[in-house]
Amino acid sequence: MKAGWITIMFAAMLNTSLPTTAGAAAEDDLPPIGRSRFDQLIGNAPVPYPFSKLAKQINAQMQPDAGGLPPLKVTLIPLGRSLQKDAGAPDFFHFPRVVAAADGANKPGVPPLKDRLFLGYHEKGEVVEIISYNDAAGRFEFQIVRDYQKGKTPRIVYARRSLCLACHQNAAPMFARPLWDETPANPAIAARLKTARRDFYNVKLSGTDIAYFIDTATDRANLFAVWQTLWQQGCGAGETGDRCRRDAFAAALDYARFGKLPAPDSLVTLDRNWRVVWPQGLAIPNPDLPNRDPLAALPDPASDPLLLRPPLEVWKAPDKTAFVVGLAGMLDPVAVRQLAKRDLGAVLDSLRVRGALAARPFGQAQLDALSAELGLTRNTAVAALPPARAESRPVEDSRFRTHCGVCHDSTANEPPNFLHGDAASVDARLDHCAERIFYRLSMAKTAAAQRGKSPMPPSAILAARGLDAEAWARSPSLDALLQDMRLRLRAQGRSPEALLARPYAQLRACLPPAPPSGAERTLHAPSL
Repeated sequence: MKAGWITIMFAAMLNTSLPTTAGAAAEDDLPPIGRSRFDQLIGNAPVPYPFSKLAKQINAQMQPDAGGLPPLKVTLIPLGRSLQKDAGAPDFFHFPRVVAAADGANKPGVPPLKDRLFLGYHEKGEVVEIISYNDAAGRFEFQIVRDYQKGKTPRIVYARRSLCLACHQNAAPMFARPLWDETPANPAIAARLKTARRDFYNVKLSGTDIAYFIDTATDRANLFAVWQTLWQQGCGAGETGDRCRRDAFAAALDYARFGKLPAPDSLVTLDRNWRVVWPQGLAIPNPDLPNRDPLAALPDPASDPLLLRPPLEVWKAPDKTAFVVGLAGMLDPVAVRQLAKRDLGAVLDSLRVRGALAARPFGQAQLDALSAELGLTRNTAVAALPPARAESRPVEDSRFRTHCGVCHDSTANEPPNFLHGDAASVDARLDHCAERIFYRLSMAKTAAAQRGKSPMPPSAILAARGLDAEAWARSPSLDALLQDMRLRLRAQGRSPEALLARPYAQLRACLPPAPPSGAERTLHAPSL
């Protein structure tokens, strides 16, 4: 198995063996096996437009919560931190970004969506960004719906994981900590949205309740990788590992059906393997961005999503209760109810002997095998899916494309695509972007407390290339990039060193503003 992203990210910060998403290497944009829940949801049909119709289709697969709220929790973020943060300019409050999380129990015959589907929609950007779970691969997939606009045909592509993981460092969704000041939970944000006097895709301007539900959904989703790691690596391989997984599955089913927690002396194989696999502890990923008030007079550099986030904590011993409850939360509650009060011991032993509980991702496959063994009917519809398509990757034919192309050689508006196009176009764009590129590259050699902006390339992107920030700051590769920018700036009559004393926002915008028409619009971006 290739090293997982969480392992890559934290290896420089903690000398621990860390959880992985099964098979989730950063370079694998397409699913190694299976498909995303969003693919299964849409099938061969066009993605519903407008967004209110897409939300309605998603809500139709889930049950409202006990308080009567829609199962798809939706909020608005007019001044956010996503790649689409500039798409609404200058009318940010008229064109806010929509953020949504599936937070409802599935209806019978529908695979679970809860904690498995997260959306970000921007009308001006004409995109829907999707993070949705792939049970077969045991990982979240990153997708984009492009051309999501009236009169156009939406296209679904799997996004570049390495680009997404620069911020989504746990290969999972993320959200801000309370008090969620970027959302209408902030009275000042809500007031400005109301002043825009617009029907925001049938999204209600809510307070802290919706933001709380989205936050807790992302928290649970980030723990999927931990449960997968304990299921596969914690139990281990071979017959002993299969017996451990049999007992863990039995405990999860007991909790899901009866609320019964595991005994402290259960899962002894997990205790034994822990000391070997994680002798210095298991790092638990952090899904939370710092809270940020976008209307504050002084921005907080610590709120940058590109900064590496340390783990929430390091487990020195297995939390068996959390593990069992976590596995139970990944099961289809409709299928669990079909099991009623049956004694499942002999059936689980049969599944173990047949290899159905081997060290593979935990999910609906094990529950389906159990239901089939019992002769229970699962009426879960299987959608016919078109072939999965990935976004094209940059050709690494220069030092800039080698280090920056994964993010900046794209037809998308954000991040700025100054490396997209032929050699002459790229050269002209590098000239125009030189001020901001030089500034961001220079931050790698600047003490963290003195940085006016986070460094580029982001630390997470460096980690994916096997580099840590300190080594990169001393590297000849960075020196070569900086020298290229110095020569461009001096040719323009600018002093490179003087730029570092100026506020970043006052530097020349990376590229000219996007023209309003369709085809050309994808070739420019407003800022770096």
